[in-house]
Amino acid sequence: MLAALSRQARWIPLRSVRTESTIEVRKIPTSKRKWATTTRPSPHTLQLPPSRQMTISINRPEQATIQHVLDALASLQKTSSRLENFAAFKNHHTLFILATPSFASWLEASSEFIPKVLQRVLGTLRPIEVDVVCGVCDGLAPRPVSMKQPSGAGFSILHKPWKQDDLWECNPTAVSPNLQSTITFSANKGHKVTLTLPLANTLFNNGRLSTLLLSRWRSSGDSFEVTQEQTEKKNVTLNVFRKLRIPRPSIQIPSVPLTPMRRIQSGLGNIVRTIDFGEGGLPDVGPASRELEMRVTGYLSKQGLDHSVIDVWALVIPAEALSGPWNEKVKILMSDVEDLRAKRSPSTDKGCCDVGDFIDKGATLCRVLSGGGGWGIKQGLLALDPQTTYSTSNESRYDFSEGALDEQQASALGNVAQQGAFIQFLVAAKHDEAVDPLIEKERGYVDSALGSTVVGVVPSTVDEIHDISQNGDQQMPKLDVQVYLGHFGCVSESGMFLQRNGKSTTPVIETKIDLPYSYVYRESPLNIYKEAESEKEVASPDGLA
Repeated sequence: MLAALSRQARWIPLRSVRTESTIEVRKIPTSKRKWATTTRPSPHTLQLPPSRQMTISINRPEQATIQHVLDALASLQKTSSRLENFAAFKNHHTLFILATPSFASWLEASSEFIPKVLQRVLGTLRPIEVDVVCGVCDGLAPRPVSMKQPSGAGFSILHKPWKQDDLWECNPTAVSPNLQSTITFSANKGHKVTLTLPLANTLFNNGRLSTLLLSRWRSSGDSFEVTQEQTEKKNVTLNVFRKLRIPRPSIQIPSVPLTPMRRIQSGLGNIVRTIDFGEGGLPDVGPASRELEMRVTGYLSKQGLDHSVIDVWALVIPAEALSGPWNEKVKILMSDVEDLRAKRSPSTDKGCCDVGDFIDKGATLCRVLSGGGGWGIKQGLLALDPQTTYSTSNESRYDFSEGALDEQQASALGNVAQQGAFIQFLVAAKHDEAVDPLIEKERGYVDSALGSTVVGVVPSTVDEIHDISQNGDQQMPKLDVQVYLGHFGCVSESGMFLQRNGKSTTPVIETKIDLPYSYVYRESPLNIYKEAESEKEVASPDGLA
């Protein structure tokens, strides 16, 4: 079942290497378990090498230098040096470099960072061309071992030993200039799943609203030189969820239910007007906010947060998604909220409240923008965020006056509040509630046969104020650089947008996911040397794990 993470999950963490400020590399003890044989096949049996990826986490970005990052890239550099014919497979490569805002200036073509990274990743092989995509994201993605956000800033790097043909296509003209650039993470063509992630605001780092840069470089033996000048992009598509055997990547949305699942009695566009609160087959129709207002107050009181405010999300589920084998699950979700919270809380073995599974069935996750209170036609209305794709700006204003909710406006505001659909209200789980701290301690750090790609959402830090004076008497931590081989991804403070084209067996998905610490991820085996059992079965080069 493709649901949220649970305590019983048994992921194997990726290899971790730390580089101290003295640039001394020390390996953390690893397991002696053998994941695969290491017999080197004949060069004639080698296929195109697979892509390589890694994440570099830096706790003190203000102290980091380019040399620290180059030292961290040594593991990828070793891969190239051990395979002299690595670049011979293709004359054109593609390199994706995602960095956090502290390192935005490093990604300019005028900086010495890019050519040095290219030389370290690809080595001094025969002349090749490389398309380099540089983007600035809000943060590094956690590893599936714990879904715990890494501390500090850093880089996530993906190297593909082939050319991606669509990179140099012109930017779409219909995109609003007020929208940040995006990266679209896609799956293979069979399922047509895409996940669009807005990049970070870098206005105060390099003067750009967001940073997504493309350039082309050519090796000249000892160094790399620019052959096609750096240009700004509005969107780049990156196939990282390739060869999915399932209709979508795995989804974790750590949420706590505030209400049972209820039927929407009346709604239009993004406005929920009335809900049926009846139980046992008896109707009880009332204003949409009636139960939610009481539940929010009770939840805040239990958490000791009286007189505070909290963000609320709504999971809107089409009626057809609740048929068939889902009946038992639906009964649980319609039960008393205390029972429901005990069974479906992120801190229980059941994990989150099946939000990912319902999204797979066509449900939409929306933030509750406003509502409650008022009188007359405005009484008890709830306004849901109508944005389900990143093609429109969320600068809309909502008018609750009489006559405003006509068919034309309802079309502009989407159709999430469908009459007859079911709705459940959620709040974000505490971060420590969604993470089991014992998972990493149980396993320790071991060599992994799994690579991971993770894309997620973190809370906005735009209003955070860092008081440096509070740390005046404390000793500042030492520079620590951690390297996670086989891991790639990033997080956004602006949410992510999941889409899937529908088929006869898989419904359409079109939803925004902006609940904090939600992640879409995929784990896959890393290819290392093994004996080919037939002429068609070919291993990938040594050291690419």
